[in-house]
Amino acid sequence: MKLQRFATWLLGSAVLIIGSLIAATTYVYFSLHTLTDVQRQVQQYQSSVDRLVILKNELLLNRDEASVQALHRQIDSHIAAQLSNPFNAQTHAQSALITETQQALEEYIAHLNTLVSLLTRMGLNEDKGLRQHFRAQAHKLQELAEEQNNVTLNNEVLELRRREKDYLMRFDDQYLAQHRQHYDAILTLIERQQLGNSASRILKSYGQNFAEVVALFNRIGVHGDEGIRQTLRQQESRIEDLLQRLDIQYTQTQIDDALLAITATLVVVVLVAVVLLAFLQLLSMRVNDSLTRLHRQIRQVMDEEDFSSRTGLDGRDEIGRLGQDIDQLFAFIEELLERLANAQNKLVEEAKLASLGSMVSGFAHELNTPIGVAITSQSLLKDQFSLLKTDFSSGKLKKHTLSALIDNAEQSLALLENNLNRSASLIDTFKMMAAQNQYDKEGLFNVRTTVSHIMTSLQSEFDSAVAIYHIDIDEQLEIISSPAALTHIITCCVRNSLMHGKTSGRTLEVGIRVKEQNGALHLFIEDNGPGIEEPLLNKAFEPFITTKRHEGGTGLGLAIVYNLVRSNLDGQITLHNLPQRGLSVHVTFTPKSIQRG
Repeated sequence: MKLQRFATWLLGSAVLIIGSLIAATTYVYFSLHTLTDVQRQVQQYQSSVDRLVILKNELLLNRDEASVQALHRQIDSHIAAQLSNPFNAQTHAQSALITETQQALEEYIAHLNTLVSLLTRMGLNEDKGLRQHFRAQAHKLQELAEEQNNVTLNNEVLELRRREKDYLMRFDDQYLAQHRQHYDAILTLIERQQLGNSASRILKSYGQNFAEVVALFNRIGVHGDEGIRQTLRQQESRIEDLLQRLDIQYTQTQIDDALLAITATLVVVVLVAVVLLAFLQLLSMRVNDSLTRLHRQIRQVMDEEDFSSRTGLDGRDEIGRLGQDIDQLFAFIEELLERLANAQNKLVEEAKLASLGSMVSGFAHELNTPIGVAITSQSLLKDQFSLLKTDFSSGKLKKHTLSALIDNAEQSLALLENNLNRSASLIDTFKMMAAQNQYDKEGLFNVRTTVSHIMTSLQSEFDSAVAIYHIDIDEQLEIISSPAALTHIITCCVRNSLMHGKTSGRTLEVGIRVKEQNGALHLFIEDNGPGIEEPLLNKAFEPFITTKRHEGGTGLGLAIVYNLVRSNLDGQITLHNLPQRGLSVHVTFTPKSIQRG
């Protein structure tokens, strides 16, 4: 029971290994599940911060009440909820990092509130805050200039407004300097023209409000690397870095735990494997002798094909029973081979008789018609000459009788000649199916040149059938094979197309193409005729199968081609109806050599 003991050890080891793997997998699963939760929480933090940054940028770009409200909603909903639901720290370092992240986020929110406050004071648009105040003062100056019809003052105020708008759009200090120049020019003009304290107060109020707006812009930061905007960007980078560090710390902790569990599992698996291998080695030494003997006996049977030999194993273990079963199998195979040989000999004899009977029946049927006509013609001639002899002997022979006899004799002799020639042709064709020695001579020849000569010799038949042909063969292709066999194959197939492929209202086209693939030649003889009916495709190579018997067809052409392809070229031949219309004869064979001239 060697194999049973090994199976028991193997089952126990498998249970232990699988149990260890399940335990380790469960621990790793829960570790990865915890890690996934932490990573999801970190992503939520990062997404909330990213959304906060987007809303901040929209506020700086649009400076409208909708952007302010969207920013406050983000802070009050997502950010507040996340600050109230912190991470679960597993180590002191993680706890410190979580605290630092929350503090950084709170500082960021405080600076955002400061930014909103400054933008609100400055004015989210031109109709609010300080921007509305200095615009109102500028309008008053313009109204004052129009009341006094002071063109110079009006022009200076317009230039002042242009520089104001240039600066607020581009934040370029040169526009601020030009704005100051126009401001001083207006102030000088008011004092020189003594336009009154009212104009002076309006201008100074405008200047103070505009200066405060400029100061607020500078505090906020005209560019991204200035003022509060710079501070916010630094805090955004800091929060992102803290979240990445937090993600890395949690990931590293969970990976370390998973690696520890996997290492412990591997140690258990290795120990079990070592014990199992030791037992397997001991068992292998005991089983090896029996298996070697069994293998040697099977190899001997395979080499000598002698199923009468036996293994001789008679032990009570599994290998002994296997040897006994193999001995019984050899005995059974030996008996089957004997039965198979007898059945094969019987089938061969039956196939020979059936094939011979079918061929003789077909040949007799084909010969029956021309020979019957010949016999009828001969009988008619005999009767006519007997009548002639009687009339001549009795002296009653007349001219019209002799003339009629001559006409009948000519017709009978023509029928006799035609049908005897047809019989001789049938016999020659039938002999050709077995006569192969004339095609055994092989040589080197150019395929395209040979095919061109064949088609040239058939040109008169193409002219009679009002058909055309085309050749698609490499001009350099040369092979060593039987040119006579190939010539006869192509001739028979082309004539078969000319006989069966003609259709009314359509020019018959015959194509011959050859291609080389993996050392074999593929010959295709195709036409655009009606093809072959499906029931006849499987019988087309049988002798005396034809649909043109009334037009002189014998049904031996494709049978001869089949024998030439299989016997002389050692190839294969198949028939296919083309998808559109027509028939394709596909001949495949391997020449002795393929060359390029």
